[in-house]
Amino acid sequence: MDLEKIKKQLLEKREQILKSMEESSKNDLNEKTGVGDDADSVTEELSRETFYRLNQADRETLFLIDLALRKIENGTYGICEECGAVIGEKRLEAIPWVRLCIDCSQNEEIVRAFQQRNEEEMLYNIIPPALGGEEEENKAVPSE
Repeated sequence: MDLEKIKKQLLEKREQILKSMEESSKNDLNEKTGVGDDADSVTEELSRETFYRLNQADRETLFLIDLALRKIENGTYGICEECGAVIGEKRLEAIPWVRLCIDCSQNEEIVRAFQQRNEEEMLYNIIPPALGGEEEENKAVPSE
């Protein structure tokens, strides 16, 4: 595995993300206007939300790139953080900032999906039942 080539790829991707974030930030400042209707406000809010999500993904990728660069420097690059196995070269070539081998990555996705489902169920459980449902239950119970 050519670590110098990978380091170069990581640095190029890092620079690309930083430039993209800088341009997006400038565009966001330039687009702010004082007058608009409700549709403009909704569109603007959706744009901000999309920008934030993309920006968040870029920040996460930057963190992972910096982590990969540190691993190259300390000799631990290409080793799965979860199980300690060697990460395949093709996987590292495709995503040079990857932290996990394919098996651990799949396990992490399963856990993440399970946690997300549990969070959604918790949200539904805090919503009180509809008033109509309670009235129907009271009618079904005979009074003494």
